[in-house]
Amino acid sequence: MFRFLLLLQLLLPLSCFALVSEGRPGIRYYNHPLFLDVKKIDNGQISQIRLAYGDTRDNTPDCLNSIDVFLGLEHFAPAPVKSWVLVDYELQSILINQGFFGDADVFNVRACGELNTCVELQKRLENDPVELAKRQEHVNPTKLKKARFTEIDKELDIGRRLVKAARCRGCHQLEGFGAEHAPGLTWKRYKYVEGRLEEYLRNPYRLRPAIDDLMMLQYTSVNARPNLQEVELVAMARFLERVAKAKTPDFRYRKEAWQDYDCFACHTSNYKNKPLRFVPTVVPTKLQTELENNPILQTCLSCHSFGDYRQQQPSGRNNPNRFAPDLLLTMERLDLEYLINFVQHPGYLQPGSQMPTIPLDESAQQQLRQFVIELRKQIEAGDVKPIYNFYRMKKISE
Repeated sequence: MFRFLLLLQLLLPLSCFALVSEGRPGIRYYNHPLFLDVKKIDNGQISQIRLAYGDTRDNTPDCLNSIDVFLGLEHFAPAPVKSWVLVDYELQSILINQGFFGDADVFNVRACGELNTCVELQKRLENDPVELAKRQEHVNPTKLKKARFTEIDKELDIGRRLVKAARCRGCHQLEGFGAEHAPGLTWKRYKYVEGRLEEYLRNPYRLRPAIDDLMMLQYTSVNARPNLQEVELVAMARFLERVAKAKTPDFRYRKEAWQDYDCFACHTSNYKNKPLRFVPTVVPTKLQTELENNPILQTCLSCHSFGDYRQQQPSGRNNPNRFAPDLLLTMERLDLEYLINFVQHPGYLQPGSQMPTIPLDESAQQQLRQFVIELRKQIEAGDVKPIYNFYRMKKISE
């Protein structure tokens, strides 16, 4: 099926075929001819790779589909920019918007210059014993979810309508525009432990000790205006997880006048009338010792709190650590692989993030991963009891 789609793409250059199935992320593709559109190098290291589905040298590509590479940038070292390559990759996320924008991890690259050379090499490799053995190491699912372009497009539209109705951009940036009073709501890849985003939207609580002038309100409250119903809350959570790139939405939302409902004044007014002090989680002595002996976490704690072991103090809106969440609460709710990758590539996974890049070798990654796993076990066993500070919106008498 994949070779059929590729053949159609080559025979019909004016066509644009997008992978729209949500079942495709995680599936590996081998020897796929792609055009190396962007190759940026910073301090001798490749910092960005973007692969296109068509030749962009004349600035009029036939197909708008593209893939950003997250892991495996080093494989492109021998390949010159603006040339064709054969790529082995695992697709991770797709955003459908005038074609698709994919995000992938790359495992192997063959530089071949021109498209015809890549296609000929691809044919020779189809029956190569080494290639076939390599493919046996990773078994793709035998069944894929059916492509649901219409349904996905509808769900994205519903999500954007809810975001507009709930006035999320009055505090947050999303899809490239909005206020910056609170952290941005755009990220790549699956971010949260299953169900935790819906849970947070249902009952928002304080995550950031250094913010003492506002926090997200509970929009499921009957007193909230607007009031989000359960089905709307789930739809919004699904939308936020699906929007994997900082791209501007379609024309119906590009000119949304979010400045007309900038939320800062009202939120801070509510907060001043009813302050909510951040109450940190009690960290047992054994866990404190583990933190003290972990150099990676000690680096993190220069900006972040970790329960009552070390707590960042509020210092106004110019505090550089203003958006730094409590690490204990963060480690509880974030997907583990997202957390490991975010520490190393914050600007890629969450565009606009103020978090600095912290390089981790394999040993450091495993050490951090094991710490989080053990912390979650202690939380599940009740040895560590996270404290959530909820803020409830109260109806103002008219």
